[in-house]
Amino acid sequence: MSGYVPEEFVMLKGEILDGMVDALESAGEDADYTVVAIDTCATILEDYLEEVFSPSLYGQSKKIMDVVKFTINELNELNELNDDCNQSLIESEQRDQLRELIVASAAYAGLETEKEDITEDWRAW
Repeated sequence: MSGYVPEEFVMLKGEILDGMVDALESAGEDADYTVVAIDTCATILEDYLEEVFSPSLYGQSKKIMDVVKFTINELNELNELNDDCNQSLIESEQRDQLRELIVASAAYAGLETEKEDITEDWRAW
């Protein structure tokens, strides 16, 4: 069961994906990834937000961290192993925004941790 996803996170997800689209369009034929990779990233982020804001997860730090780890691993795989991406889908700006989205939404969902960047243990981008 998914929960209500606060608008600020929906907007941040949109900014991340818009940045990927802008970079793709700017690169033209030299782009190292396709719209399919962006769509896959969108699905990963939508699934993450729906899961992390599930009412059954609220305040359950271990379960929230499991969702974070799973999502980071999916993004790693998309960025590194997907032929469409050539390790270039997640660039500096998107990396910072993705980290912000994941960290802030997990905190909003009730994650209790002393770590500032909960993504760094698994993040390869």
